Amino acid sequence: MSHPFSLPALAGALCLALPMAAFASPPPNASQTVPVCGYVMEMNLGFVATGTTARVLAQANLRPDGFSPPAPPPVSYTVYAAGWWRDDTHPSWEIDEDSRSGSQSFPAEPAVAGQYAFLNGGCQLKGVATVVVNCPSGPPQVRTLERTWVGCGL
Repeated sequence: MSHPFSLPALAGALCLALPMAAFASPPPNASQTVPVCGYVMEMNLGFVATGTTARVLAQANLRPDGFSPPAPPPVSYTVYAAGWWRDDTHPSWEIDEDSRSGSQSFPAEPAVAGQYAFLNGGCQLKGVATVVVNCPSGPPQVRTLERTWVGCGL
């Protein structure tokens, strides 16, 4: 039985038919939940690419751990989130930041920041989420979650 096409031609056509997204770098999504001195530090980084843009969303929060009896409120805290982007045309980082600080309390809402970027040469997105808490007893606790998406999925 003969075929009207050769195996190398079929393999070449199949390679061309595969979407380029299959070769793209996957989004470096990350999350971290850290229990510390009766509280929970929450840090989340989400990355997504669409047809023409890519996005990063960073979130940082501090909350009670939910156990009974509850721990006393922290002496002080800071939650910080930042989204960064740059590309070949704009080599300096553009930053969107959000933070919340307080004492003897918890944040009313998480710190949230993000950035959008067009998919083009040299696209990079970075997310940073940091939680700092001064516990009633013991040293300050600091946790940072950071990821950079080089290529933004291209």
